[in-house]
Amino acid sequence: MKLQVLLPLMLFGLLTVIAIIVPASEGIAVNRTQQLTLQRATSMDQIVQRAETAVAADDASGLERYLERFAETYGEAAMVVDSEGQVVSSVGGLELDPQVASLVLAASRTVPQRSISTIYPWSDDTHLVAEPFANGASAASGAVVLEVNQTEAKAQITGWWALVALAGLLLLLLLFAASQFWTSWVLRPVRALDAAANALAEQREPDLAAATGPLELRRLSSSFARMSRGVEDALEQQRGFVAEASHQLRNPLAAIRLRIDALPRDEAEEAALEAVGGDLDRLEHVVDRMLVLADAEHRATAEASGRRTGFADGAAREHLTSAAMLTAPHEERFREEGMRLRFDGDEEIRVACRKSDLEEIVETMLDNARKYAGEGASVTIRFAAAPSSGWSAAAPGEGEPDGAFDGRSQPAEAFEAFEIDGPRAVLEISDDGPGVDEDELAQLGTRFWRSPSHRSLPGTGLGLAIVGELARANRATVDYDRAPEGGLRARISLVRTW
Repeated sequence: MKLQVLLPLMLFGLLTVIAIIVPASEGIAVNRTQQLTLQRATSMDQIVQRAETAVAADDASGLERYLERFAETYGEAAMVVDSEGQVVSSVGGLELDPQVASLVLAASRTVPQRSISTIYPWSDDTHLVAEPFANGASAASGAVVLEVNQTEAKAQITGWWALVALAGLLLLLLLFAASQFWTSWVLRPVRALDAAANALAEQREPDLAAATGPLELRRLSSSFARMSRGVEDALEQQRGFVAEASHQLRNPLAAIRLRIDALPRDEAEEAALEAVGGDLDRLEHVVDRMLVLADAEHRATAEASGRRTGFADGAAREHLTSAAMLTAPHEERFREEGMRLRFDGDEEIRVACRKSDLEEIVETMLDNARKYAGEGASVTIRFAAAPSSGWSAAAPGEGEPDGAFDGRSQPAEAFEAFEIDGPRAVLEISDDGPGVDEDELAQLGTRFWRSPSHRSLPGTGLGLAIVGELARANRATVDYDRAPEGGLRARISLVRTW
């Protein structure tokens, strides 16, 4: 936008400067030409008087001496020709060539050729003028031809033009500086609004306090600042409401459970009360997950805005982990349920992620796999460093046994979702269960969304949403696709530290 504002200003400024310096330059040339014309007209009158005397007395000695002094003084050639076309006197090497003869003929017909064309830096160095003279008769007795030297006048005009051009250039520079200042002043609120809009999109606090510029744009900045504060307050109130409502629901739920447990019951009522208890369990689980989600969203927002609130600062942000370490706490439970949990790769990697967050991400993903992959399913955890240039592993049966995950041999397209600067480490959790349909992959991570094929199974639809917010709170990304084994594959790209 700055160019669109600055370009017309500079164009109009250039036209204005040209409109000033062109007439000024022309005036300088015309004025200097007139001066030279007047000077040579005076000299021509002196020569004409002496030519008339020389022709009348038939003695050109006095005329020749004057012409020699004239040539020494001005460095110009001169010639006097009588009515018969004979040269009476000549100095400076001027010859009676066709051009001079034409001037003499015109002058002898009483048509003086004394005007000098406007002198420019590119004009000729000399210019011929002619003046007739008479000796008391009506007819001309001859003519005087003068070769005017324009070199000095050209040099002076060139010098003055150079000064005018320099003044024009300085004026343009001054105009450019003023236009830059004016444009910057006018667009300063626009740039501030752009920065504030980006900050708002990144959930950072916009800064419009120092915005200056035209009154209308300052008002617009103030309006935007009020709007951004309103949006931020609304989002904060929303997050606070979710957290407070979830927290407040815990006490009534606990009271209802106590009252139900205290009710006298017989065999007929036992089943109904157990069903109510199951509903309360699910409700309490939803409330707990909503609290976890609200906390994760708050931390993710703080991370995105740069206002780290102590959730994952300093050394607590970094820890050393591996696929084996992430798998170990869950192996026994998988065995008890008749499922297989394995890991590929034993490399320990230091990642910039809160340890409890990473553990909760893994626990949530494995809990989903246990519920939805099916009995006897196999779940694999892979963890390896990913160079910033991109990498991934051959699928099972495509070059390495059992889908070995070495961080070097995977096709690059497997990590197109992780185009993030800096070294990364990728945690991959996949299973060989039925997974979800291709058109449902985009819905994964949406709050309370559950696949139609899973709605008969227990769950809240908040697990993957919590995973996404926990990842965002640690500057990580989550991607879902179909695993080579046939089930669901989740890949979490984490910041890797050295």
